Amino acid sequence: MRTVYFYLMLMLGLLSSCASTKSVNTDQIKNIVEKQYFNIESDIAQPSASVGMANLQNSGLLGIGNSASNINLIGNSNFLEVKGDSITSYLPYYGERYSNVGYGSDNGGIELEGDVKNYVVVWNDKKQHYTITFQAKSKNSNELFDARLVLYPNLKSYLTLSSPSRTSITYIGKVKEIYDKTSS
Repeated sequence: MRTVYFYLMLMLGLLSSCASTKSVNTDQIKNIVEKQYFNIESDIAQPSASVGMANLQNSGLLGIGNSASNINLIGNSNFLEVKGDSITSYLPYYGERYSNVGYGSDNGGIELEGDVKNYVVVWNDKKQHYTITFQAKSKNSNELFDARLVLYPNLKSYLTLSSPSRTSITYIGKVKEIYDKTSS
């Protein structure tokens, strides 16, 4: 009887600690999304499957531990920063381009800069995450990207960028709040 009581108390303690942690994290992500001042640093890039990416994997150029559908970004500089209605980013791009993206781009990364358009935030109560969709233009060309950003209470982020000029790519990372220095 004592062991049953012990296990019952142990389970009750575990469940109550999980519930309190969840509400704290939900409040934290809610605060980040409402202020609309955040930074995302990605650890993984997931390019769309294509013949070109498969050929790249077969060539051995992707490096150890990487594949055509999963590329480790740890140690590679990357970010996406939203400050109110403006965005800046540098994200390495792995994938195929359908057409010429324009002159002036000095590298193959995705560099967004400027105003965010059509910014929509939706809370999914069943799955417990925010979905943010928006559009932004690249820094050096007029390439327009559609973005879908999913933010979870544990601060994990999934950012999918698509453009008519390239295959889509997803970045997996962590979101953190940027503190507005002008309001203090």
